[in-house]
Amino acid sequence: MSKLVYGKKKPRGWRTIARMPITVGLNDLLNHLKDVGKLSPSWQACIPLAAMLVGIFAFSASAQTAPTLAEVSQATQELKVGIDTMWVMVAGMLVFFMNAGFCMLETGFCRQKNAVNVLSKNLIVFALSTIAFWILGFGLMFGNGNGFIGGEGIFLLSGADNSPAIGDAYQGAYSSLSWTGVPLLAKFFFQLVFAGTAATIVSGAVAERIKFLIFSFLVCC
Repeated sequence: MSKLVYGKKKPRGWRTIARMPITVGLNDLLNHLKDVGKLSPSWQACIPLAAMLVGIFAFSASAQTAPTLAEVSQATQELKVGIDTMWVMVAGMLVFFMNAGFCMLETGFCRQKNAVNVLSKNLIVFALSTIAFWILGFGLMFGNGNGFIGGEGIFLLSGADNSPAIGDAYQGAYSSLSWTGVPLLAKFFFQLVFAGTAATIVSGAVAERIKFLIFSFLVCC
């Protein structure tokens, strides 16, 4: 058995155990384990807890069975859908903040007395366009129909949909978006922010030229 020599002054407590070389002998290990009693009660309580956690993790790791090829393929597909959805949402949020940019731009180009009016228009136009696009707009744009207008699943995203299926596997009312493998609500949000931001441009075109109530009425129409 090898001997463990640290110098004239022997470290105590946890430092002694941490400095033990890998090649230490069994007797030296037992001798150093005696130093555990020099630890504080809180550290001594952590030792059985750590041993229990290591045992649980070791048992769970050994109890796992190797996944089948079908399970791996399904997990990979679910991961792909999740990553694609996250990217669509991030891109949609960036477009959404274009509305705030237009808001600042339009307010900067108008007189101070009309600043609140322009800010209110930008807020109300996006809110109303969101409601209108949800009730009717998305179905008219992407519902199954002719080459000009959609005629299926028009109101309130009520059409059948099995997203994120794509291509020939897709069976639903919005086949024009069957090329993208993300959930329906992610598709809706991405298209909504473009519609709302486009509507915001109108508020800049009529800044200081139209009253707030009249503008709200025209946006609703």
